[in-house]
Amino acid sequence: MAHQPNSHAQGQYMQQQFTLQAQLPQQNHMQQQQQHPLQQVHQSLQPHPHPQPQPLSQPPPRPNFQMSLLPPPQDRLYPDFTTLLTDVKSFARTQGYAVVIGSSLNRDSEGNYRRYNLSCAKGGKSYASHSKGIRNTRSTKTGCPMRMKAVQEKAHPYDDKWHVVVQCAEHNHEPFTGEPGVSVPAQFRKIEPDGARWLMIMHREAQLTLRQLTIGIRISFGEKYQYVKKSDVRNMLAKMKREEERKAAQLAAQQGLPSNVPYTIIPQQHQPPPPPPVSVQQMPALPEGMHVPDPDLESDDDEVENL
Repeated sequence: MAHQPNSHAQGQYMQQQFTLQAQLPQQNHMQQQQQHPLQQVHQSLQPHPHPQPQPLSQPPPRPNFQMSLLPPPQDRLYPDFTTLLTDVKSFARTQGYAVVIGSSLNRDSEGNYRRYNLSCAKGGKSYASHSKGIRNTRSTKTGCPMRMKAVQEKAHPYDDKWHVVVQCAEHNHEPFTGEPGVSVPAQFRKIEPDGARWLMIMHREAQLTLRQLTIGIRISFGEKYQYVKKSDVRNMLAKMKREEERKAAQLAAQQGLPSNVPYTIIPQQHQPPPPPPVSVQQMPALPEGMHVPDPDLESDDDEVENL
């Protein structure tokens, strides 16, 4: 007779297996909590990753009107307007803005102006360009209210000297700090006669390229032309060439030559010396008995003689 397994024993065995499987995760969790002290110290010394801070929405930067933009001093006296304008422009440049001449008035008996109205370069209304060219330009005017006047007064204590009177010292724009990516005011890129003379000499005598001229004028004059670009140098060279052609055309017109032909002016020191004057003597008149026909008035055709 075959032996049959006891169903009650099988049920107890299955129940023990389920109980062991249920207790296994709990034992593993207990073992993880009861680690060796050295392992706990080692884990405590491991650097824990810091959570990355979430980017906060920052408001747009506000204009810093307290940085500079101070008006020029009013306690200085100048012998002429050119000296005053040079000093005012230099001071305004250190404060982050440029000064331009707005108008002139009050002429004296000799026709010289005795007052100039100066203002910030960003003053005036913004101009909307309607050009359809390839250059995408826009106006830099902000309607800045800053203005002042340069006056020449005869009364004491000025004694016919020039001085500055600030009428409004407020600005409505940020100062120019020279940061990359910021548009440079056109007044800071203007090449004055001293720089133009240097460019002409180095371009013609040293045969420098446009890049070398731009770097050279920045180094030679320091901060005065540090914002000059290659386009500014190119435009100045073209302007000097047009001016020379205009003067050459005027000189040619005075000499009776056609003025619509391009000429090149040669400096006086490079021109050849004029030839020495030649003394021309007239031939004395011949006596009446020695007059002969002029051979140039006779015909060269030989006449055929009749034999």
